[in-house]
Amino acid sequence: MARLSRLLSAVSLGIAATAALAVTVATEYAQVRRSPTHLAESASNGRVIVKFKERASILSASNSGAGSSAAAAGPQKATALGARLGLALTDGRILGERTQVMKASGISSTALARAIGAEPDVEWAEVDHKRYVQASPVNDPLYPDNLSTAVAPNGPASGQWYLRAPGVDASGRNVLSSINIEPAWAITHGATSIVIADVDTGITAHPDLTANNSKMIAGYDFIADVVVANDGDGRDSDPSDPGDYITATENSTKNGTFFGCTDGGKGGAVPENSTWHGTQTASILGASTNNGTGMAGTGYDVPVIAARALGKCGGYDSDIIAATQWAGGIAVSGVPANPHPARVINMSLGASGACTAAYSDALTALRDKHVIIVVAAGNDEGLPVGSPANCQPSPSSANQATPVVIAVAGLRHAGTKVGFSDIGPEVTIAAPGGNCVNTANGSPCLYPIVTARNSGTTTPVVNGGTYSDGLGNTSLGTSFATPMVAGTVALMLSANPNLTNQQVIDILRSTARPFPTTSDTSPQPPVCQAPDATLMQNECICTTSTCGAGMLDAGAAVTAAAAVSTGAATIYTWPTAAVTSTTTSVVAGSSITLDGSSSTPGSSGAAVTYKWAIPDGDSSITLGSATGSTVSVTGASAGTGQVQLSVTDPTSGLTNNTIVSVTVTAAPSHGGGAANPAWLVALAVAGLLLGPRSRRTRS
Repeated sequence: MARLSRLLSAVSLGIAATAALAVTVATEYAQVRRSPTHLAESASNGRVIVKFKERASILSASNSGAGSSAAAAGPQKATALGARLGLALTDGRILGERTQVMKASGISSTALARAIGAEPDVEWAEVDHKRYVQASPVNDPLYPDNLSTAVAPNGPASGQWYLRAPGVDASGRNVLSSINIEPAWAITHGATSIVIADVDTGITAHPDLTANNSKMIAGYDFIADVVVANDGDGRDSDPSDPGDYITATENSTKNGTFFGCTDGGKGGAVPENSTWHGTQTASILGASTNNGTGMAGTGYDVPVIAARALGKCGGYDSDIIAATQWAGGIAVSGVPANPHPARVINMSLGASGACTAAYSDALTALRDKHVIIVVAAGNDEGLPVGSPANCQPSPSSANQATPVVIAVAGLRHAGTKVGFSDIGPEVTIAAPGGNCVNTANGSPCLYPIVTARNSGTTTPVVNGGTYSDGLGNTSLGTSFATPMVAGTVALMLSANPNLTNQQVIDILRSTARPFPTTSDTSPQPPVCQAPDATLMQNECICTTSTCGAGMLDAGAAVTAAAAVSTGAATIYTWPTAAVTSTTTSVVAGSSITLDGSSSTPGSSGAAVTYKWAIPDGDSSITLGSATGSTVSVTGASAGTGQVQLSVTDPTSGLTNNTIVSVTVTAAPSHGGGAANPAWLVALAVAGLLLGPRSRRTRS
């Protein structure tokens, strides 16, 4: 009966867990912008990026074909290379002194890259892939908590919760991932000499961005393909966003440019309205702040310049790279020099797959010019970080230590990984991505990100500047976590323009707040795992190996940056918590040992202190001494319990933690074979008790 009771309890728990999980998943109802990962590559329109070797013989020949007048700016070698290969190649844009785009009809991009890459004069040839969008107190009416329906008719009542200090909000919920911007604003509102570039879909006219706002600097449109640009021409000096909408016909026309863009490559008759994504990200970076209108921007008074590279169904790598180079002050062939080079570049875009050599080269060159690039990790539900967020320095770089990008993962209001965010060791730091937890379908989202947008569904409406909300126009995604980090970096550089890229990254990491080890959802989500190409992970408890160093604290980061400028502070890096064990399974009544001695100290080099705990209070395990580098874990009853190790650097005071799950199995029953000693004792006792009675019966 007891066994049946335990079985029924387990079944009930399973049903309860399933029901709770269903509620948790269902309430995250607002869609995020995801990459159409299953788009078929065109079999007849090859497009690649080619880099020639430094002393390639083909470079010594005079340029011919399109762009021959710009011989000094870069190669235009399609005619010469095509003659060698027997292909009708055409020149595309120049990306560098030895790098250009090439196109060909009647061959796929993959096949074209393979053919060109085999040429002895070519250093590498890669497919020109497409990338996609990923989405002190002030008097701005959308900033405070507990907004009335008169101010925000469709929510969110929480306002710009993600900028304020962490704590308990007006609804009584713990809001832990807020970036604490006000102490940063107390130090600087931003220097006009520190420019942020936004590589995105361009911008639309908006009262919080362009009206009487000298912060928005005239930018450039880098989209070469007229159809993708959707503005009637190719590259030009107007970065305005004409809309990136896709019609049902465009999405369902096989072999069309936009087939499958809105439904992951399926090609159904599914339209999609314009996202106004560039306007959204630009507003998080630098909406006019403390102006009594709309929302506050992270960068407050930092100037923003738009580099348009994404159009209908995203944008090509070659356009994105050109926009990024130009934004950072690197000359781009055929484009006037940027008179306002950016020190910080925001890239709320990407797609799955490895970083290409083209990105690695370009981003390394920008890093070496002291440009800091902040990139979204991606919105594919816990899959590996996409490109270019996963880019590493070029193999030819002498500096392999300093990263070329800051990759940003997304958090829920409670500090756990938000379901849509990708994760992995490439992530530098995490920031709020927005979430709609505890909200039923049809009710306003509780914790979205407030952004500026246009009211038009396809093309922009004149005087149509409006804001996202909690119901019909909700903003969620790592796209919106990223500009919070980029805006913070701009404030750090405003406080201390002499910071190196490595110092900026070190400060962000060292001032980040530790991730919480529990969630506000029930049942508790699992700990985030190392991602692979198939394992999707929704909400999970972040670790430093999956979500970056911690939760962005803008106030602490800008304070530390300002202190470095006066020589008053030392920036420490975090210790690392690590646990090893020969097994994480134990039989009830037995014990195993967990070993934390492989944990590493922070940059201070001081020996860490250890603290072991059971964070969820689970009764299936108990711990021995909880302060040494090892701990004994004893199984109490069948189930799974979590053991948390916290390591603290005594010099810096920084603490890091990790969680290990321990499975407890029931002690085996002994129904045969050798007799159990406890059973033999029980028999002896029974014999003594039964003996006298038996004798009395016989008398």
